[in-house]
Amino acid sequence: PSQLCAVCGDNAACQHYGVRTCEGCKGFFKRTVQKGSKYVCLADRNCPVDKRRRNRCQFCRFQKCLSVGMVKEVVRTDSLKGRRGRLPSKPKCSQETSHSPPVSLITALVRAHLDTSPEMANFDYSMYVEQSGNEKNQLASSHTTEVQADHIHQFFALLTTCIDVIKVWAEKIPGFCELCKEDQELLIQSACLEIFVIRFAYRIRPGDEKFIFDNGVVLHSSQCKPSFGPWHGAIIEFAHSLHSMDIDLSAFACLVSLTLITERHGLRDPQKVELLQMKIISSLRDHVTYNPEAQRKPHYFSRLLSKLPELRSLSIQELRAHSASLTWRH
Repeated sequence: PSQLCAVCGDNAACQHYGVRTCEGCKGFFKRTVQKGSKYVCLADRNCPVDKRRRNRCQFCRFQKCLSVGMVKEVVRTDSLKGRRGRLPSKPKCSQETSHSPPVSLITALVRAHLDTSPEMANFDYSMYVEQSGNEKNQLASSHTTEVQADHIHQFFALLTTCIDVIKVWAEKIPGFCELCKEDQELLIQSACLEIFVIRFAYRIRPGDEKFIFDNGVVLHSSQCKPSFGPWHGAIIEFAHSLHSMDIDLSAFACLVSLTLITERHGLRDPQKVELLQMKIISSLRDHVTYNPEAQRKPHYFSRLLSKLPELRSLSIQELRAHSASLTWRH
């Protein structure tokens, strides 16, 4: 069923440029960005933008697009055609970030997420096997030490390559590279499994049995079940809970960043981490506050943040399960 456009309130079937919008506002935003159009408001820059009056003031309509979180960098210009949805990369560890306003901070977080997400054109199906019912039953009954050990090592091999992607993503987060090296390493080590889970879960679409990893490897759900164990069902359930909240790309980019930028035992400069954390939380709060779609959802901001402890609990369970399995094998 259609929901409402975050810009004008018209019917909107899906997300465009990071936010659920109607086709009209999507087209207006795309044309404005591609042509580099400059508009002038003939009033006080506070014109109403709704379904009936959205064409009256182009300046205020475009500002509304930006304020609800539409991301200019996702629009493909002539030089970006063929790189669908890819944001232009920025210099590693950009220093411009500490005092950025909320919209530009969210833009940078979205850019960081998209720049380190696998592109459909580069998905790796070399290991993908859609198994029959008999094969699934054979897998389920495979309890030998050697087979189980192979599954666990396959899981950790995939996880290791995904962590390399996560490290690149972390370096693109505004302010992260300004933390001392020890704190950067501690935050990544502490959060890598949580970040893997939330990014992985966000790519699991309801009704789709393809599991897409950060490195672009695609496996069938049944292929992951032996190595994931009980965690398999828990991740699918977590993915469904994420999608049931209809989290737009901007809010999700903030949420993933908060998974990394948080208090951890042993930080050398916890105040600096907390300051960066509060900037991201503030940006997320502003995005939710000024997003008409989010305003219609009770306690949406607190429900978003409640996903973080849920994610941590899920990751700890998995870490203990696999650690126990590996210890037992040796």
